[in-house]
Amino acid sequence: MRVSFRRVDGPKGGDGGSVAVIERLDGVSLRMHSYDRTFSVPHDLAHFVAEQEFRLSRGVWGSIAAGAMFGSMTVVDGRLRHDSRQRSRELMRANQREIRLAEIVAGAVHDAVERDAPPSAADIASAWQIYRTDTPSFPPDVPVRAVARLNVLRAVWQALGPDESIDLTWSLPAGSRRARGQR
Repeated sequence: MRVSFRRVDGPKGGDGGSVAVIERLDGVSLRMHSYDRTFSVPHDLAHFVAEQEFRLSRGVWGSIAAGAMFGSMTVVDGRLRHDSRQRSRELMRANQREIRLAEIVAGAVHDAVERDAPPSAADIASAWQIYRTDTPSFPPDVPVRAVARLNVLRAVWQALGPDESIDLTWSLPAGSRRARGQR
């Protein structure tokens, strides 16, 4: 799935925030608007990086790839499946714990970047165990790698002009479980 994080207006997103333009493998193109203009990097981009680095295949981006539609999303091109609303509800219900976990992990990574501080692997591991019964399966260097990658993308983001974008590809991380319902 291709994702373009586009600056809407001026530095830090200006008054318009940012937009993610998503081209799913089913031929549907989506637009996800984010009102995160107070951050130096869009929160949805922080999610993208954190979910890839932590191998969360059933978080926000894995759910979108599988067909979930969040409230801030609109169809730009293509046709949704006839059962897209039901499918979206089922995916979000099935993935809700990992979506919440993704929010915590992405929040920790995003916060570390915004504060220019190292991420707390202990805090992330503690949050992980709120939503999962297993021991955190990520190596201890993953939080640092995620923050380093997001810092690189933050520098690129801050150099963008209005309507310029960062183009990335979402794929299921190697070694992760496929999200239920994905084909």
